[in-house]
Amino acid sequence: MSTIANSKYSQSMLDQINGTSSTSSSKNMTSAEEIQNRFLKLLTTQMQSQDPLNPMDNSQMTAQMSQISTVSGLEKLNATLKVMMDAQVSGQSMSAINVIGKKVLAEGNAINLKDGTAPGLFKLAADADKVSVDIVDSRGSVLRTLELTGGEAGMVSYTWDGKDRNGNTVAEGTYGVRVTASSAGETVEATPLQGYSVSAVAFENGQPRLVLSSGERVSLSDVELITA
Repeated sequence: MSTIANSKYSQSMLDQINGTSSTSSSKNMTSAEEIQNRFLKLLTTQMQSQDPLNPMDNSQMTAQMSQISTVSGLEKLNATLKVMMDAQVSGQSMSAINVIGKKVLAEGNAINLKDGTAPGLFKLAADADKVSVDIVDSRGSVLRTLELTGGEAGMVSYTWDGKDRNGNTVAEGTYGVRVTASSAGETVEATPLQGYSVSAVAFENGQPRLVLSSGERVSLSDVELITA
């Protein structure tokens, strides 16, 4: 009966499984299933040829079998994750297409003055006890600062009456806004929001992006509200 020493068991078997031995270097493994089948075949051959007085190390054999199972399990997990990701992208694409022609609220620092009034919105990341909204012209000069009493976390609405700091009514049109907020002296993140219409859907790196009336592109996760 031929014998195979334990030291040769680990090196020889792993070389053949991994395709690094001189007889198998020209063949590349293409899947964990093939690696597992080759491992079991080699293991069976070596167990049949082992020396009864010097058997294989059970702990070493168990560890190697565990490694093979891990490789197979990871390959199946990766395949499952890919299917889930493809399904998610497909679902996002359909949702994005359904938004074409509708109006959405997303981040934007513009406010429109018409008929002497200009409604505005912003989003607070946390409760704030003090909020200031600067109305600025096209040159970035502050026309007026609205001091609000604060608000709870979430969307907060306000209205500008179209007058500057001296009480003069300014011309109708689009103006810029800057929002700052704080709570007990600590800064609170405040994001100005603006209404847009969705004109199209573009795909960037396989991901759907809404094309807004301003020409900007945003993802669905950047949209705060969708209306008909």
